[in-house]
Amino acid sequence: MDLSSTTAYVFMPLPIYQAAPTTTGKTRGLWNTGTAELLTFFTSSTQTSSSKDYYYEVWGSASLSCDEERMFSVAYGHVSGSGSLNEGGEADDTPTRAIYSQYKLMCLDGNEGGFYLSASSQPLEDFYVININRDKFGDKLDPGNFEINFAELSGSGKANNVHTGSNVQVKANPSIITLIDDSADSQDQIETLSQTSYVRNLVSGSLQNGIYSNSNRHYYGKVFPSQGIILISAKALNQSSSFNTVTGSNISGDNSYKLFTSLSGSAAVTGNGFTARAIDIKHCSYYYCRVSNREANGTSNPTYIYQTPNNKGLIKNTRFHDNPITYITSIGLYGPDINGNQSLLAIAKMSKPIKKDPTTELSVTIKLEYWLLWQLHLLY
Repeated sequence: MDLSSTTAYVFMPLPIYQAAPTTTGKTRGLWNTGTAELLTFFTSSTQTSSSKDYYYEVWGSASLSCDEERMFSVAYGHVSGSGSLNEGGEADDTPTRAIYSQYKLMCLDGNEGGFYLSASSQPLEDFYVININRDKFGDKLDPGNFEINFAELSGSGKANNVHTGSNVQVKANPSIITLIDDSADSQDQIETLSQTSYVRNLVSGSLQNGIYSNSNRHYYGKVFPSQGIILISAKALNQSSSFNTVTGSNISGDNSYKLFTSLSGSAAVTGNGFTARAIDIKHCSYYYCRVSNREANGTSNPTYIYQTPNNKGLIKNTRFHDNPITYITSIGLYGPDINGNQSLLAIAKMSKPIKKDPTTELSVTIKLEYWLLWQLHLLY
């Protein structure tokens, strides 16, 4: 078989078959090195003062090592912008109003009027929020496997307008409240690991003993597992932990720092920190393709064929005219893009080039695994 005048190509289409994709979930400790409980809490002196008007970043170590990562941030939001200074723009253009609007957009559908505690007919006027670092919680928090503690605060008799974050500390012999979500799903039996989680209520209770007073639950806020957000009623923390949230107009209340003080203080007093687990959802698809003996025996690589106009496309080495040999190095996966055109989506690389000639056929199984849209892992 003389292929000296045959035009060959570097790339060629192949029929490909896909098996039914699978989705699985894997749980892990939320914090550094996969631990489930965070016991130390630090803010950063390098965080700008302007950003602290909106939120505080919380770290697990005081080290300046590049390996250290932000664990979560704490913030305070008010529907009318109270508890913070006007930024100089429109009326009530304050950090707390911006935070309130931000989380309303992130967590609620457009037709929802606000955040409602269970059995409440009025939306929350203000709230505290814990926003876990996306790199930490992966695809979602593991419902039924997180517990958070808050210590009672003291402002030493200060009036509300000066009961700011920097003027409060943990009360001597403080009362401690422990909060969990209400899924009671510590064994991941209510919802599968791979499904999107429902919004959960934040209630009084513990992982060890479950929900406190199940017949008369004490509601503190909402948990959004898929967003890694824990939202807590300011009114509930005022009543249970003496937060005395500053809600005056055009006053820098620094309320978000109170949440940090209460959370870190509880760990220091009781030795019980912020316990949580995360779920990483892994999607897996198998693709099968076959290269017959008549396919992929030539290439348009310029080292293999001529590029000059008179003999362009002809095989240079006469030894390959009757016995062509190529080496397959990769297989591309194509799919429709946003315009409906077939575009290259991923490339499966062979562990080593595979020899191909007219006497051989090749069957390839491609395993495509991905956790998030921006994380692709090709195995073959």
